[in-house]
Amino acid sequence: MTEPVIRVRGVSKAYRIWHSPAARLQSIALHVAKHLLPPLWARCTAAQVRLFHDFYALNAIDLEVRRGEAVGIVGRNGSGKSTLLQIIAGTLAPTGGTVEIHGRVAALLELGSGFNPEYTGRENIFLNASIFGLTEEETRARFGAIEAFAEIGEFIEQPVKTYSSGMVVRLAFAVAAHVDPDILIVDEALSVGDARFQLKCARAIDRFLERGVTLLFVSHDLSSVKRLCGSALLLERSRVLYQGRPNDVANLYSKLIADGGSAEAIMPDVAALVAGQPASGAAAAKDNSPTVLHSPEEHTSVESIRPAGHPAQFHANQAKALLADERAHVQLSGQEFSYGGELGSIASISVLDAAHQPRTWFKSGESVTVRMVVESRERLQEPIYALTIKNVSGVEIYGTNTLFSGQVAPPIGAGERREIDFVFDLNLIAGEFFLSFGFTHFFGDNLVVIQRRYDAIKISVQSADRSFGIANLKSVIRTRPIEIVLANPTAPL
Repeated sequence: MTEPVIRVRGVSKAYRIWHSPAARLQSIALHVAKHLLPPLWARCTAAQVRLFHDFYALNAIDLEVRRGEAVGIVGRNGSGKSTLLQIIAGTLAPTGGTVEIHGRVAALLELGSGFNPEYTGRENIFLNASIFGLTEEETRARFGAIEAFAEIGEFIEQPVKTYSSGMVVRLAFAVAAHVDPDILIVDEALSVGDARFQLKCARAIDRFLERGVTLLFVSHDLSSVKRLCGSALLLERSRVLYQGRPNDVANLYSKLIADGGSAEAIMPDVAALVAGQPASGAAAAKDNSPTVLHSPEEHTSVESIRPAGHPAQFHANQAKALLADERAHVQLSGQEFSYGGELGSIASISVLDAAHQPRTWFKSGESVTVRMVVESRERLQEPIYALTIKNVSGVEIYGTNTLFSGQVAPPIGAGERREIDFVFDLNLIAGEFFLSFGFTHFFGDNLVVIQRRYDAIKISVQSADRSFGIANLKSVIRTRPIEIVLANPTAPL
């Protein structure tokens, strides 16, 4: 368990980018000239360099993964995630560095990789299983289980080129799940299947982890990374920006995206985590720049990004952006994580009982008021206030905001403070829960995070009865006898 089954040392992957179509031919000519006329070596080499430049998809990556570990790899598109997995899986050769693998690897990489589109599903099962090291006899013994797992019915006898993307993933994962891998590599493959199959795959991965299979998992679904993985690393521009706890990596990734893609903006948070301090501490306080999603332009004022005549209603793409941002942190961090603060702030937060007294412990079913006080430094026409409740496993118990609930908040003026109350019955089963708060605003389709405060308050709920689960639905259980009415009362029984 202590020996690494994956050891990556100084791995780089460079791709040569030619400056023109003719540059390749010129390079060949110069290469020949260098060897035929050695005195021209230096000049030929210099001329050759001007014909191309190297793009590094990976640059000096170090990674060790021990048996039974589950490691998540997070990063934006183009950061090098898939390239790293392909090199580890052996389907791509590195430009520099070394990779050591100990054990059988099952990799779900690019959609349909390892499949011959002209072969039927049955034929591809035998082909893929043989690549993974199974004999034909072993594959025959497991074929029924693979076919049942894939759930593609009669299409098992049809060419793979006739499959939908979801069917290809089903077949690929079904094979990987039955070859007894020592190392399982998954690269966004599960996001293609439907919800039911995704759950089925998640359970299969859970069983792998219980058996001590090593997992490398790439996904933009941060909740899955945090649920499955014990550690994670953040890739940005071909380098490892940070490696540590999945929740910390998810926080950094969320802020990286929200801050418009500036890696420099999260370096104080990275330094704080390396030093063992909360990322929301002094480092976050120093960086109070407004957080903007999908906005390519830098700005210093709200007015500079407000489209003229912006309507009051929101569109589907706005709803998607808001939900994705609010759900970016679905696992508790044990300490508050916050960002934003230039355009306004969440000045105070509290949880009040029915007598409007602050408390952090309640009985299941009690009426509570969750209060946030905000202050705006600019006039905001349509502010959005949000609340999310998570349990200690990071599972979202409840989330709402003024936009989704149809309770649109009125404008707030510059310098104005406002009190927002979320009032509800705390119908939860006994346990500890974390409350997160959001203060945001849309300008067109751009979501501006005024401030977010994640896992800001922890509350305890005491049981009202012996019910179990997550929510207390307070069901009323009734019983009554049912009279038997005979169709022919005179007929013998």
